[in-house]
Amino acid sequence: RKRLTHLPALREIGFSANRRLLGAQRLSHNPIRAAEAFTAVHDPIVADDGQRTAGLRLGDRRAHALLQALLVFRLLPHGLRNRDLRGLLAGLLGKPPDQISAGQVSYDLRRLRAHGLISRIPGSHRYRVTDVGLHHAMLLSHVQTRLLQPGLAQLADPDPPAPSTLRTTARSYQRALDQLTQDAGFAA
Repeated sequence: RKRLTHLPALREIGFSANRRLLGAQRLSHNPIRAAEAFTAVHDPIVADDGQRTAGLRLGDRRAHALLQALLVFRLLPHGLRNRDLRGLLAGLLGKPPDQISAGQVSYDLRRLRAHGLISRIPGSHRYRVTDVGLHHAMLLSHVQTRLLQPGLAQLADPDPPAPSTLRTTARSYQRALDQLTQDAGFAA
């Protein structure tokens, strides 16, 4: 209705719709927490004593193999040992097990533990994959194997077997940027 006497009812309907929309937006995701979670795994950690632990960089082959190994070891009821990780890591990296030393795997275990992806089982030399470790390993492994590698392969292949929309769009975007810089008088 159009009369001013109905304004309070219309106002209440508008506020109700606005509250529902804000509630849905608030629940969808928090970009600040997402950035914190990513940097917690990706960036190096410096302990109070000055000890620096390298991060697990996205795109690093060894870090990707470690994350894939966590997905396998999540199913083990008694956890994983240095020896277990060494054998699986060698297979994932395409190396014989004797090319990866126990010290290298100890370093990797320390990295995973410092970033909260695994926890040590008290009174043993075994580790258990944490819930955070499982979730991070699943997401980062999927991003690497199902998004980055196929996408970069589509962009980098000089003679692709079939045209892809990503490659076509990337070429169009590059031409548009070149045209914009040319129109603005910048060197392309």
